[in-house]
Amino acid sequence: MFVRKLVEKASKKHRIGGISGLRAEDVSPRLAFHYGVPADAALLAYDPALHVLAVATRNGQIKLFGRDNTQALLQSPSPVPSKFLRIWDIDTKKLCYVHPFEKEITAFSVLQNSFYIYVGDSFGNVSLLKLDLGQTCLVDMPYWIPFSESYGSGANVGNEVEVAFVSPQPLAENNRVLIIFRDGIMSLWDIKTSKVVSLSGKSMQQQSHQEAKAVTSACWACAKGSKIAIGFDSGDIYLWSIPDILNAQNLSSMGNQNLPLQRLNLGYKLDRVSIVSLRWVNSDGKAGRLYVNGFSDHAYLFQIAFLMGFDQIASYFDDGQDYFSSLATKYPWFLSMKDKHQTSTGSADIHKTRNLYVTGHLDGTIRFWDASCPLLLQNLMIKQQNEENSPSGTPITSLQFDMSSSILICGDRSGTVRIITFRKDSSDNIFSFLHAKQGESYNVRCIKLKGAVTSISLISNSKRVAVGTEKGIVSVVSIEDASILYQKQLECRVSGGIASLQFEMYSHNGYDKDLLLVGMEDSTIYILEEETGKLLNTNPVQTNKPSRALLMQTLELSPDDPSLSDTHDTVSKESLLLLCTENAIRLFSLSHAIQGTKNIINKKKPNGSCCFASLIHSVSSEIGLLLVFSNGKIEIRSLPDLSILKEASLRGFSYTRNLNSSSSIACSSDGEIILVNGEETFFFSTLCQNDIYRHVDSINTIYRKDNSPREESSYVVKSPREKKKGIFGMIMKDTKASKGKQSDANGDEQFTATTSEELSSIFSCANFAPVSEKRNSSIKDDENIELDIDDINIDDNPQKQKGPHFPGLSKQKISKGFQSLREKLKPRTEEKVNSGNRKPEDDTSVSQVDQIKMKYGYATNDDPTSLPKMIGNKLQENIKKLEGINIRAGDMANGAQSFSAMAKELLRNTKNEKATS
Repeated sequence: MFVRKLVEKASKKHRIGGISGLRAEDVSPRLAFHYGVPADAALLAYDPALHVLAVATRNGQIKLFGRDNTQALLQSPSPVPSKFLRIWDIDTKKLCYVHPFEKEITAFSVLQNSFYIYVGDSFGNVSLLKLDLGQTCLVDMPYWIPFSESYGSGANVGNEVEVAFVSPQPLAENNRVLIIFRDGIMSLWDIKTSKVVSLSGKSMQQQSHQEAKAVTSACWACAKGSKIAIGFDSGDIYLWSIPDILNAQNLSSMGNQNLPLQRLNLGYKLDRVSIVSLRWVNSDGKAGRLYVNGFSDHAYLFQIAFLMGFDQIASYFDDGQDYFSSLATKYPWFLSMKDKHQTSTGSADIHKTRNLYVTGHLDGTIRFWDASCPLLLQNLMIKQQNEENSPSGTPITSLQFDMSSSILICGDRSGTVRIITFRKDSSDNIFSFLHAKQGESYNVRCIKLKGAVTSISLISNSKRVAVGTEKGIVSVVSIEDASILYQKQLECRVSGGIASLQFEMYSHNGYDKDLLLVGMEDSTIYILEEETGKLLNTNPVQTNKPSRALLMQTLELSPDDPSLSDTHDTVSKESLLLLCTENAIRLFSLSHAIQGTKNIINKKKPNGSCCFASLIHSVSSEIGLLLVFSNGKIEIRSLPDLSILKEASLRGFSYTRNLNSSSSIACSSDGEIILVNGEETFFFSTLCQNDIYRHVDSINTIYRKDNSPREESSYVVKSPREKKKGIFGMIMKDTKASKGKQSDANGDEQFTATTSEELSSIFSCANFAPVSEKRNSSIKDDENIELDIDDINIDDNPQKQKGPHFPGLSKQKISKGFQSLREKLKPRTEEKVNSGNRKPEDDTSVSQVDQIKMKYGYATNDDPTSLPKMIGNKLQENIKKLEGINIRAGDMANGAQSFSAMAKELLRNTKNEKATS
């Protein structure tokens, strides 16, 4: 059984006397750095230009990994999956915008080299959003793809099928987008014509009704967009043919397919392992690689399929069930040397060491880490040897290192205790032992005890060490010759043995005694005489119900401590005994405990199950209590009143206590915590102190603005002279051919810009009526149309309108509503002009102002005083245009009357001529 607590800190003194408690202003709990992959990771995204990998979790976190081991953690305010789209500021690591979405987002895809995003929802619709860099927000575009148009003839109101996958087609990103619905229907949509080009997957729809299968993942499996791989929750994987842009002439024959090209047999179907993700990687004409990730409640499978054309060449299979079991860092010990100000004349790397982190591992090794930077650097590894001089591989279960005497004590599961003594060199560098080699710089002495070692206590500059085992045996061992001075068997109400040991010098009324305090697994406290092992309290101090002990520590508070109440004055000069268990914190009178009497000075019951406890000290020696809970909550409490000073939470951290657990916690005396949880490590600070870790800002810098991504990216379009051409090189080659085979780079850039302008024009116009307009389409009354300034497009240019127009609005109706419109324009102008005189707190919000400016064709401006003048000028322009239309209409009417009079006169003259003839 592994040890239940960390060893005591070497920076502490043998006796804590005359200290005062921490105050709220001394405490600032915060996450200093997060290292590794979050445990609740769910989605991945990669930026090939900047070489940044993003990992999203189900609890509102995003972890970013960049070059040179840079990484940063983004945390949303709520620890839950988001149904909205969010924009993050990478530099400040803060959430800057949340775009609300009425429906549940089920799929989305970014149109590369643009600011547009396709968003599929639970009603089968695909919406289009645009990123506004100036306002750092997402704007809803009028263009959208309704379910009734993209799903085909089977689309019925009330029977919508949610979108499972949406992605632009390779080589035709600006022309087509593929939509895959949850039941397997695939719709290839033409952006310009707003209609379905190809509809496939009817057979999948029929199978989904028979076998209850649903699409869970998909990816393109061809560089030119002619094949798509689709994974189902049943374990099936199918390859389908999609009409590509290069074979548009064969569109009619390939447009409506009901059978897939191939079904991949990878072994997932048998166990019904859901295909949670598919990724395809091109290999420049060679066999492409399809990465398959399957997950279910009973299995985790990973496989790579090699595809050449329509054939599956080979596959690689890996069962990930025991993947994390080999990753275990057991029971580390964190030692902060920040205030020692030591220098060295030796190695340049070692003399910069400020925080030392010691870990014991399942393979029996002990490792020393430089924790001055959150990217831990291993300085020394000690590999234990058994009597046969071969690696023992026995897991380390307890550690303690005394910096002043350079002695490391470790115990393992077999009961072997090793005393490792490092030799000091002539320099004053306390870290010189990190150059150690066995036999030259340190020696090892061993002793065998009964049962796994669970606790170790060592006093600085002492010749004794106390060791406790899971059998409930306390052994006091001589450090010089590794001999047992005495042993004591103690009873425990539950199995588990000894959880904590502490040497203590007790003084009371002229009575001095060296004591050894023993805390059992069930929170029973025994007090022994250090020299002989005699039991002093025949009636041990016990809690009413057995509870796992986490921390046992003696302390003596200052008599003038303001946190002491009147009821504590009588015992303030006595030593107190602090006992922390999983469900309670207790302060006992040490003098009463020696006499076998349980006298509780103070008691608190935290809200939750505590898994770790430690004392922390400020720079001015104030003391506080740190508690870590199994759900990641952290509390800092004052002493002796045990009130909560501040609390925080580590999102994603969960502590598990079992044999093969990879969770561990270590705390330094100045409140720096390192928490290991599987693949991730948390560096957490509790006190108000700066400059704890070096290079944190540099490590957190993911995007480096001084680097040109086009120069460094492997996805940059190569010049025609280069032999190697990637996917984007193929894309540019085909677009050049379609535009008359332009050979220079300027022609390519012009083509891209033209395409962007065309997309902007298409996406800015409504191709279908919005849902709200469809709902009200049955209500029409041409005679009661109320004209508004926003309903009329007034322009002197007789060219055809590019935007929406209103054929139902004739000039007669405009003239009819002209007078009422002018009456409406006047109060609007006065209202906007008067708004400039309002107080700042009454001004319109920035987003509303910008929307008004964008609506009337003006660029956004931060100067709020220009808004009334701008709107007034625009309204005056519209009035003048209306007046001009009215004048031209009058001129046309006068001309028509003149023409009519001339025609009548001509007709009379003609009749007169006929009559006279």
